[in-house]
Amino acid sequence: MNLRIAHICDLSDMYFNIPDYQRGYRWETKQVNDLLNDLLEFDAHKGNGQFYCLQPLVVVANRNITSANGSNTPVFDVIDGQQRLTTLFLIMNYLSLDTFHLRYERADGASEENIYANDELLYDSLSKTTQEQIENNPDLFYLIQAKKDIEEWFEVNKAKKPKIKRLIEDVIVNPKYEKPDKVFYEMDADMNETLQDARFIWYDASEYGGDDGSDALQSYKSSIDIFKRLNYGKTSLTSAELIKALLFQCDIYSTEKKPEMKQVAFRMSTEWDAMEKKLQDKFMWSMIQPDNYDNPSHIDLVLSFVAKQLVNEGIEIKAVDRDKYYDYLVFNEYIATKGYSEETICDLWTRIQDVFSILKSWYEDLELYHLIGLYLMLKRTTLLKDTSNLFKELEELKTEYQRLDRQPFIDWLKREQIGKEISIEGRTFDDGNSPLTLQNLCYAVYNKEIINILLTYNVTLCMRHQQDQQRFPFYFCKTKAFVPSLEHIHPQHLHNEEIDFVTLCGWFMDKNAAVEIIGAKEDKELRDAVDALSAVLVLTEEEQKQDDAVSKASFKKKKENYEGDRPRYNGLLAKVDKYFDELADITEAELHNLSNMALVDKDTNAALGNGLLNQKRLKLQQRSRSFEESKGENGAVTFAGTWKVFNKEYATQATDKQTIASASNLNYWTKLDRENYLKEITEIYHEYVK
Repeated sequence: MNLRIAHICDLSDMYFNIPDYQRGYRWETKQVNDLLNDLLEFDAHKGNGQFYCLQPLVVVANRNITSANGSNTPVFDVIDGQQRLTTLFLIMNYLSLDTFHLRYERADGASEENIYANDELLYDSLSKTTQEQIENNPDLFYLIQAKKDIEEWFEVNKAKKPKIKRLIEDVIVNPKYEKPDKVFYEMDADMNETLQDARFIWYDASEYGGDDGSDALQSYKSSIDIFKRLNYGKTSLTSAELIKALLFQCDIYSTEKKPEMKQVAFRMSTEWDAMEKKLQDKFMWSMIQPDNYDNPSHIDLVLSFVAKQLVNEGIEIKAVDRDKYYDYLVFNEYIATKGYSEETICDLWTRIQDVFSILKSWYEDLELYHLIGLYLMLKRTTLLKDTSNLFKELEELKTEYQRLDRQPFIDWLKREQIGKEISIEGRTFDDGNSPLTLQNLCYAVYNKEIINILLTYNVTLCMRHQQDQQRFPFYFCKTKAFVPSLEHIHPQHLHNEEIDFVTLCGWFMDKNAAVEIIGAKEDKELRDAVDALSAVLVLTEEEQKQDDAVSKASFKKKKENYEGDRPRYNGLLAKVDKYFDELADITEAELHNLSNMALVDKDTNAALGNGLLNQKRLKLQQRSRSFEESKGENGAVTFAGTWKVFNKEYATQATDKQTIASASNLNYWTKLDRENYLKEITEIYHEYVK
């Protein structure tokens, strides 16, 4: 592909047409502000010798017209990049800069006889449109809103930087720019190459061969050197953009084929956007997403999958798969090998569609969504080590999915894939003799096994409620902040030698609050123990912050008092623990067993503290509410099984009155709760492991 760098100044007085098969202008406030913020950020760092790279502009020469100065001027159809080009047009007009001509082909009032007299986009006319015009033309609505967004952005930033207009002008139109004698795409060298300004990558698809399609195939590999320079800014090039340019250049075909291939390009462009939009769905994406996959374009994953298939079929390239443009090079080599033709492009497009269709069918089947998402979550560690492992897993899943009917595929997923990841069958307990069972899985020794089993339990519970169309939130589990953690349902013992003094104080204050909640101070022995411990383990807000010398000294004294008589204080702590253990009818061993473990994230574990069931339930509700209200910025998701635990849903099977009275107490995780909880976990475990 013949690529060029185009300074914004190079585009002045050029004519661009947005074909009617392209989607209209749809940028919203955030995208407009992001572009302006990027330009401003570039201005602050442009001493580093880079230029700011705008997204690629893919064009095809459509026809020639007679311009205002009487010259014969080409009109370029914009195949890709129209959103950014249009926004730049609005910004340049706001700044009263010389700009290019822009026309939307589907604009009202189009006239073939005098095509630019009627529907060329006129900036000043945007402020004169009627409400009826806006209602009849969605493009106008977004254009007018973007114009307002630009005006408001400059107004807001003017307070911080009085010369904000000049700063942005200098990025778009460098004052040192020298106007060449010829248009930039006819020049052999860029006389303004050393400037630091904003530029487009110019793809002219009409530069391929003649009307008969001859010489259409050219070597594109030398162009990669240009791409690798374009690392500045937040909008960097991806293989997806380059592959898209390869597939959608319809004007290399013969004259009689061009109308048909334009329709094909339109269809592919529409389907490409639909695929990308679907893959941006956080539930669908997290079903298959590796944690360390951070490409902004999610269709890259599908393209990478197809590229690896092509390599497995014999396509050879010199680049390694870690190369940023590896997928593009594979697609390019495939085209070079097969020849640039309608058949080759359709073959590649069919491959892309096939992969996406399978991913989409998995997502739309709730049972498959949960099982495939669970399996890839269980393989998380392996996938993080090397993202190529993901494609191996996806390839195997795809192969079996195509080979088997639905139910046999589900059985294979459960027993052969997920079952192997969570199975503890055939293993012995840490004493080397006793068989390892769900009953003797203990905290600290078998954390990984417990986490995997509880993850499977929580996902399966969610999967069972298909009538509610619930989906397990894999997207939450695959954020960088998520670290799976085990929460003791009935609180851990305070006399734990491994915890630090500050944590001990926090845990004790939770227990102290619990004593008040249940009115336990009527027990004289407990009351005396709590009073003695409060003198050294209850910290004021000032002592917790330690912002001044007085609070630091007070904190230090309490810690020294505790350390100086630790055996006595630990004995008192044991009395407090014993009191609550007896109420929950739980032993020291049971405290750390699977039946007393719930799956949460690490931050939630820290936030829950060491209180009783009711205290933790309230904190979980607060974190869940915060997650909803902040749209995922704060708080956390609470999994279905964890909700069941802290909502005491396992006490409903009690029969005798005494057990019912004990089990229904919302403060305690009773023996009945633990037995029923473990029973359900065991049933689900055996769905996968037999």
